[in-house]
Amino acid sequence: MPKHNKSWVKSKVIVTLVGNCRYCSAEILNTDSFVSFYPKGHAHYKCMRKADEDKTYENESKFDW
Repeated sequence: MPKHNKSWVKSKVIVTLVGNCRYCSAEILNTDSFVSFYPKGHAHYKCMRKADEDKTYENESKFDW
């Protein structure tokens, strides 16, 4: 039995809403760079990195070697 050609065009890029950022509360799309946390929640990679650097800086400033 010969195969028939598809008569429809499948969209190549599908953009969906992932959720809101934990730090800046902006919407995150699946085309953005983001991280997901275990229990729930998502964050932009830049927001998480900035918060992580701030936390590291606070911990370093507490110790006065």
